[in-house]
Amino acid sequence: MAGVARLDWSLVVLVLLIGAVGVFNLQSTSLSTGSNIHLRQLYWLVLGGIVMVVTAAVDYRHLDRFSPFLYGFAVLMLALVLGIGKEVNGSRRWFDLGPFSVQPSELSKIAVIAALASWFNRVPRPAGYTLRDLLPVAGILGVPMFLILQEPDLGHTLMLLFIAFSMLAYERFDRKALLTLVTAALVAVPVMWRFVLRDYQKDRILTLLDGDVDRLGTGWHALQARVAVGSGGLFGKGHGMGTQVAGGFLPENHTDFVFANLSEEHGLIGAGLLLFLYLLLVLGALRVASNARDKFGGHVAVGVAALIFWQVFMNIGMVLNLLPVTGVTLPLLSYGGSSVLTVMVAIGLLVNINLRRTVF
Repeated sequence: MAGVARLDWSLVVLVLLIGAVGVFNLQSTSLSTGSNIHLRQLYWLVLGGIVMVVTAAVDYRHLDRFSPFLYGFAVLMLALVLGIGKEVNGSRRWFDLGPFSVQPSELSKIAVIAALASWFNRVPRPAGYTLRDLLPVAGILGVPMFLILQEPDLGHTLMLLFIAFSMLAYERFDRKALLTLVTAALVAVPVMWRFVLRDYQKDRILTLLDGDVDRLGTGWHALQARVAVGSGGLFGKGHGMGTQVAGGFLPENHTDFVFANLSEEHGLIGAGLLLFLYLLLVLGALRVASNARDKFGGHVAVGVAALIFWQVFMNIGMVLNLLPVTGVTLPLLSYGGSSVLTVMVAIGLLVNINLRRTVF
């Protein structure tokens, strides 16, 4: 009973609220498309809740010891999916397991967070990390990023990068190392454009800069999302009354562009309330990080906060045509078992770290 009393119930309540909004929003999509996708999302959320409880119950310090095995397993799955994964629209990102699919790049987020947190815990530098100190970090991050980029999946590649940089910001750096990192990032931009990005990825960026370049092709998703968000106004058209999904204009309305459907039906008020819930969740994760009893727990919590923040930022930026379309889902709102389970494991880790902040 004492353990239950120490639980951070605010995190649990926020997850339940966001998950409920997600099912409610997908039920509207189901009305228009004649599917039962909201029920399938509910099943994943229930399973995710069980996973969250199990994750919270097992002492998170075991993750420190087993992080190399989790990281190795994630890298193995990323390599295997390139060879035997299911191909959809020219990408190999999923293992087809019959009734459902598994996306290894989702697992890699937790694996990278655990691996980086473990490394920082084992290699403390109170005076600040030098560039040479960070070479192992580059190796830990570079392998999964390279494999995910081969799928190709630019969105999750950038997600890992942003998560890692957020965790790096939790540490102190030698000034020369920091300057070198910034310079390297600036130099990498034209190199990636010339040698790394695929043609369709470049088209998405060009469409972002000029929405009239290919309105009926590459720019179609962003155009219809803007129409949906703008037509919602302040209060929205009402639940199930959106026309973009019902008319078949808004693609990927149950995954990448769920926020556009929510905005059309519930307006600025509904969208703003959802963003407020996400903000509270990120702040809650940072609070857990500040109260963590050890360096490993603090870094894991920062990584989870970064996972949620950057995923929300990239998805909504994509919907509002502020960022290129990358296929990053909205946590607990977009349909997808792998995404739901990943976020639930992440929340379970936060509850775990907070629960044991005074228990050793």
